[in-house]
Amino acid sequence: MSEDVRLYIVTDDPAKASLDVLGCFLSEVPSFIRIVTDAAQVSGIPPGSRCLGYWCAWNGRRLSDAQLAWEELRSFGDPRIEGVSEYFFSRIDEWNAKRRQAECDRLASIVAEYQGGAAAENPQKQRWF
Repeated sequence: MSEDVRLYIVTDDPAKASLDVLGCFLSEVPSFIRIVTDAAQVSGIPPGSRCLGYWCAWNGRRLSDAQLAWEELRSFGDPRIEGVSEYFFSRIDEWNAKRRQAECDRLASIVAEYQGGAAAENPQKQRWF
């Protein structure tokens, strides 16, 4: 596990966790966040790391190995994990807002460039704007 990771999300559904917790697709998860899905990865979380457990298919009768490892860390008050505060979530919201604004700005730039030159050359392209 990398030392520059600022948040570990322990989950059984990485795609759903990235959307629900971070507000982005799994392919967009930044490098400072690691999504952990198995017991070996849970055991490898460094001391003092911020961690969040997010379970989509919690089964009361039979837990997965990752769930068992996560519950073991939490139940024994393992000093390796640190909780996630409301402030931390507000920083994730700020990151998402900046990311979305950058995407909007880039798309607006592409549309403006397209409208300025290519649309005038081809009447079929003009109907899209």
